Amino acid sequence: MNTLIFWIRKTFASMLFTGFFPIASGTVGSALTIGMIYAAHQRFPQVFNPQYTVWHWVFLIVAIGISIFLSSDAHRIFGSEDPSPVIIDEWAGQLVTFFLIPISVPTLVLGFVLFRFFDIVKPFPAHTVESIEGGVGITLDDVIAGVYANISLMAMLAGYHYVHNLITQ
Repeated sequence: MNTLIFWIRKTFASMLFTGFFPIASGTVGSALTIGMIYAAHQRFPQVFNPQYTVWHWVFLIVAIGISIFLSSDAHRIFGSEDPSPVIIDEWAGQLVTFFLIPISVPTLVLGFVLFRFFDIVKPFPAHTVESIEGGVGITLDDVIAGVYANISLMAMLAGYHYVHNLITQ
């Protein structure tokens, strides 16, 4: 493998080597992503407006593609099929979690917790998809966890607003 491509994949698949944190590297990757989302929302709140839904779709597809590319050849780069230093998949999964979700500190915290729960539990079909070799399996189980977290977060927000409206009327 080309040395430059090897180091690019190793550097960015581990999110600038933070994936080598000795404990709970997936949680570290998720927390970093939450920080990035918060900072992006503070700097560019208009981008998180629902009128940009098409661009959000494009961004998610590109992010998932980047994660698949960077985590492919993980066995050769990191020494195992789904190594813990590869945390770019957490980034892709967390981005899915917040698709069409209003960004605030409470939603970020709840989305983080929900994503980590579904990423650890791996409900069907995440566990099955995880067994696909290469970057596809590494990334898609986190994307599925992100979908579950997104749906759960949307349901919780809808329930909150429903109860809030009942109380305030």
